[in-house]
Amino acid sequence: MTQIATVTALPGPGTAEVTVARHTACGHDCENCAGCGTKSAKVVIRASAAIPLTVGDRVEVYSDSRVLGFAALVYLGPVALFLLGYLLPAGLPEGARYACGGLGFLLGLVGAAACDRRVRRTISYQITRKL
Repeated sequence: MTQIATVTALPGPGTAEVTVARHTACGHDCENCAGCGTKSAKVVIRASAAIPLTVGDRVEVYSDSRVLGFAALVYLGPVALFLLGYLLPAGLPEGARYACGGLGFLLGLVGAAACDRRVRRTISYQITRKL
């Protein structure tokens, strides 16, 4: 997966700190829309750089494609565990089934948080070229 970023700092040789704009599903074409009124968030990451850079350069950053799989797990895990917790104990009263579903959802959130921490430590970013 590639994204466009701006170099904000050069902490060491072969390493750059870059800022990537995180967009929403609408694509943030705000001048043509009177919808949500939100602003795009910015994410700061460290990336390895094999090319000479200066602060302010616009670059293309490549990240491992496993990110999309982890994102699917983070979003779908809690929902799937809620449904399993609700549907599997079919003989229990309705309130108990909701409680099991809620417990499954909470377990999914804990798993999603652990997965997020792991991904942040293991995913690497590389600057592929200057723009």
